[in-house]
Amino acid sequence: MIQGVADVRDAYRNDAVASAYVEERFRAPLGALLHSRQADVLRSVIGRLQPEYVLEIAPGPARLTVDVAPLLATPPVLIDASAQMLAQARRRLAAINCRATVVEGDAFDLPFPSQFDLVYTFRLIRHFELEDRRRLYRQIARVLKPGGMLVFDAVNEVVSRPLRERASADEHRHFDALLTPDRLRQELREEGFEVERLVGVQHQYPLLLQTQILVGPRSRFLARAAMEVIDRLGGEPLEWVVMCRRK
Repeated sequence: MIQGVADVRDAYRNDAVASAYVEERFRAPLGALLHSRQADVLRSVIGRLQPEYVLEIAPGPARLTVDVAPLLATPPVLIDASAQMLAQARRRLAAINCRATVVEGDAFDLPFPSQFDLVYTFRLIRHFELEDRRRLYRQIARVLKPGGMLVFDAVNEVVSRPLRERASADEHRHFDALLTPDRLRQELREEGFEVERLVGVQHQYPLLLQTQILVGPRSRFLARAAMEVIDRLGGEPLEWVVMCRRK
């Protein structure tokens, strides 16, 4: 299990990982469903806030920014510690004529002043223990304008812990912080954020996973269609998209 800051960074400083990231993780029906839900939340936030200055931290190959950049009033800023991921991001953004500012840098030492109306980051904060999460929250609060919004993902302990306890030791390669809504709100409040909303994604996860295993190999289309119906049944989600404001 990868837990340290350096370990998480090094895992993505790899040309093969960077070039295959979207195809391996977000093309199969379950990953595609997750991507769609995350992108929908970001589109909603952007439509409501109309942010002028936007930062994505740890964008990887610009998986989400490629989808939401056309909605932005000005090109976004992207920062990632992986030169390999940023090379993929530049290529994908150029394909949609997005003139984003792309910076190789450290999420724990953001090289920006307080200028952003919106910061979003996925598959980053969740990979760290509490003290490192606090360090990230502080950096993000510093670069957000007062009242600015942070959007990120968090893992639901109620659903995830039983799944992980039944999984093999090497099934979850990265550490994920498992949280409850109360604990999530508390740690954010202590670092100067107020949660506005938690949007559940991947509801009925065991059934979604079985659909991917049983139906996905035969038809991605049918698997995805079934997952759309299953996910909308509601219940406890595997993850949330967290929307919170800097106080």
